[in-house]
Amino acid sequence: MDWKDTARQIVAQVGGKENIRGATYCTTRLRLTLADESKANDETVSGIPGVIGVAHGSGQYQIIIGNRVPRVYEAMQELGVLEQAAAPAPETKKKSIPARMMDGLLGSMTPIIPAIIGCAMIKVLLVLLPMLGLITDGSMTYQVLTVIGDGSFYFLPILVAASAARYFNANLFLSITIAGILIHPSLQALFDAGEAVSLFGIPVTAANYPYSILPAIIMAWIVSKVEKAVDRVTPAITKTFLDPMLVVLICAPIALWVVGPAGAIAGEAISGGLEWIQVNLGWLAVGIIGGIYPVLVLFGMHHVLTPIAIASISSLDFDSLVMVAQLGANLAQGGASMAVALRSKNKNMRQTAAAAGFSALVAGITEPAMYGVTLRLKRPFIAVLISSFVSGSFAGLMQLKSFSTACPGLVTTIQYIEADRPISILYIALTCLIAVVVSFLLTLILGFKDPVDASTAAPAEENQQPAPVAGTGASVERHMVDSPLDGKVIPLSQVNDETFASGVLGAGTAIIPADGKVYAPFDGVVETLPDSRHAVGLRSADGVELLIHVGKDTVNLSGEHFAVHIKEGDQVKKGQLLLTCDLEALRGAGYDVTTPVIVTNTDEFLDVVPAPEGEITHGNRLLTIL
Repeated sequence: MDWKDTARQIVAQVGGKENIRGATYCTTRLRLTLADESKANDETVSGIPGVIGVAHGSGQYQIIIGNRVPRVYEAMQELGVLEQAAAPAPETKKKSIPARMMDGLLGSMTPIIPAIIGCAMIKVLLVLLPMLGLITDGSMTYQVLTVIGDGSFYFLPILVAASAARYFNANLFLSITIAGILIHPSLQALFDAGEAVSLFGIPVTAANYPYSILPAIIMAWIVSKVEKAVDRVTPAITKTFLDPMLVVLICAPIALWVVGPAGAIAGEAISGGLEWIQVNLGWLAVGIIGGIYPVLVLFGMHHVLTPIAIASISSLDFDSLVMVAQLGANLAQGGASMAVALRSKNKNMRQTAAAAGFSALVAGITEPAMYGVTLRLKRPFIAVLISSFVSGSFAGLMQLKSFSTACPGLVTTIQYIEADRPISILYIALTCLIAVVVSFLLTLILGFKDPVDASTAAPAEENQQPAPVAGTGASVERHMVDSPLDGKVIPLSQVNDETFASGVLGAGTAIIPADGKVYAPFDGVVETLPDSRHAVGLRSADGVELLIHVGKDTVNLSGEHFAVHIKEGDQVKKGQLLLTCDLEALRGAGYDVTTPVIVTNTDEFLDVVPAPEGEITHGNRLLTIL
């Protein structure tokens, strides 16, 4: 897949570069802020290769892509599309205040979700490891892991401030500074001492700022306004020191006197409101949230619930509403998709449904199931809504609690285990079973209109189509990828680039090259070859999509020190020389030459198994794909 071409087509069909005012992305969606959404052609955008569908919500034009969304975002950056984000937007009809508040909340929260999930999974381990007897809750290891797990939560105001500063075009470091003042240990110590705290004689209300979200977002917006006002009145010769001093001197008191206490109190009020809802509606509240959750995902509004869950966990140490309801809703998408995979006569739909169902069940990533299967076929989506309500109601009735905010799926169900209530394990299992079974059976009962199989509708064109992708869904066929370089194999997690190390672009491994020669690891075709010549994307004859990316940030060299021996569209043979580079020149220029080798269509396979760490020669086995 040529993701740069996908990015080009998206830009063209949403009204061009000048119509894009900003962009971000989450797990599966490219979220664009457009000057005029009427210029976007939804039908054409949905038909672009690599795009699953389009959604509108909270002031954003959301393009559902799946796990490859970071590659499209990166391609848009390389094309210079996102440089328009800092430009002033043309005059358009102003949105309502609630709509703009929702935009700010979503725009600030979405980019930090990976950090929240990362630490949330550590908290999940803190539940699991003591239960397995591997550590005790009084050990030093447990205490340090607790600190690690609290990292993104305790410093949530810092993360949110950075994200909000980008959204509001405020000074990044000044926004972080204001948020840092609110969680400064000395300020917290003053509050804990019990004495009245004041600034210039004006009382400062004590509040629990760590874990808070709203104050950081609001203050980033205020910083963006104060910066402009200060810049207009200060002499040019004093701007370098007077501007930042005045911004801090003006914004810090505002944060301490008004915004900080109000935001923290609002967060406590939200938690109290949730507690009130559950007291008055009981288990039905969880069922209602579960029943509407797929609709929130449909409009990209589900991230609005994340701050609510975080606020609840920070004040009550658990969440018994949002995360509990989300568990059944996510698994229901998987159950319905698996029913479609079983019943459908369309080969492509069976493969899509199986892969999407697996993603929803195991990882809790539901957009591929929703847009590729259940919503597309309509009746399965009704089954999902019913199942989400039923499973959510059961979970509420059994008083399940979540002690973390990891994306709910089968692999993260341990976050719902209560150490002092072992029967919670049974309730968790039953909630999962109800969600999957009810959606599965309802999908079979309600039925669906099977898409026409193109291979039977147009048999004359069958030989003109590319070879079908092997290994999707539950395939156990093996695919072998040889090493494209001589060097030393290291785990992908050790790559000094979070985009690759996190696995967001796909599974694989990395090689510290011994020389500057890159060879073809299999017979296939060159799908992508950027002008910077620092990377090459290949597709094997049996459907494996592979990215070989030489070094970190080497795209900035614009091809200097690189030479290519192939071009896009070329058929290549295993062992053929693809490109060469001057490693010494790259290192001399300060570049890390570690080369990730990534299977970019990882989600179409069961597993990607890398070779052991150590020396390797090109042509030797590097990856085994199941």
